[in-house]
Amino acid sequence: MKVYFSHPTITFRTRTETICLEIIDEVLEPDEIVNPPEFGLKDDLKSIVQECDVVVGMAIENKYTFLVWNEMKEGRDHGADLYTIRVKNKENIGELEKGLPEGVRQLSREKSDDFTGELMKENRSSILSILFGKWGGRF
Repeated sequence: MKVYFSHPTITFRTRTETICLEIIDEVLEPDEIVNPPEFGLKDDLKSIVQECDVVVGMAIENKYTFLVWNEMKEGRDHGADLYTIRVKNKENIGELEKGLPEGVRQLSREKSDDFTGELMKENRSSILSILFGKWGGRF
């Protein structure tokens, strides 16, 4: 089984990402986990999502960001099973839930930009944390 892990770029190379990958590996026992940061800054991972059997989306504060939702939808449209991990911060990461849990909203591009902008303000990072991950922040 091939699993795609869709999560906001602000969580790339963070402790939260690592914990979520461990949960996915432990619960689903996949043959392969596709993690977008491993692909660099590709504009479109659509074909990779379409090849996966499962798409796991991260919902921060019960919200799927625009790109996470689009990747989940793309997977669903191509027959993938969907799962969700709800995250508040690196200390508060939920279990892997099958499907699209009630109460989790999909954000428009504009609302997603506003939401992630607010999260970034709360968790300012330097260029080094962008390159190497920010293990001391919220995520």
